[in-house]
Amino acid sequence: MMNKEMAERIPLSKLTKAANASAAFARVAKRIEAGEVFIYPTETIYGIGGRADSDEVKRRIIKAKKRKSNNPIILLAGSKKVFDNFGIVFPKAGLFLAKYFWPGQLTLAVPFRNKKGTAAVRVSSHPFITKLYKILTIPIFSTSANISGRDYLNSPDEIFSIFESKIDFMIDAGVLPSSLPSTIVTILNDNKIELAREGVIGTQKILSAFVKRYF
Repeated sequence: MMNKEMAERIPLSKLTKAANASAAFARVAKRIEAGEVFIYPTETIYGIGGRADSDEVKRRIIKAKKRKSNNPIILLAGSKKVFDNFGIVFPKAGLFLAKYFWPGQLTLAVPFRNKKGTAAVRVSSHPFITKLYKILTIPIFSTSANISGRDYLNSPDEIFSIFESKIDFMIDAGVLPSSLPSTIVTILNDNKIELAREGVIGTQKILSAFVKRYF
């Protein structure tokens, strides 16, 4: 793993325009699999993450953000299949909302198959995530790349200056459009839904889709 003082800043264009883009993305995937913590773009805001099955990665993210350790962290992937293989179950209502909104800006809190609790999961439509998941097969943690309690940032310069000593690398896609984070919906028993966080997708849009399906 890279020394904290030597975080690398990788322009996304360098990956996508590489002579062998597949090999370039494979190198990024390998670093994630090795347990590195990184910052990356999504279609909402920049996220900070790493492989979602690593307690050490989670600890580093929490420490970097100065975040409360008991707050759950969203899991991100490039397809629903990645979550299926990770032991996450989608009840009927979750399957419908996933089909309707994914890939996109909706996060679903759904149960694990063989343990208690839920996981907040999202399939991203950002080109970086889409291309990364042609190779990567495990979800990554996804939480906003800012200090907890402070404003969301869309400037890679600001983000990198804050986190340079706390991460291993950053995928720089330039300044992102100002955006809210993803909306989070919890799937309850009997396929009822509950809004956990309103974000870029409005409540009415979610309810309208849900009502058309079930009523």
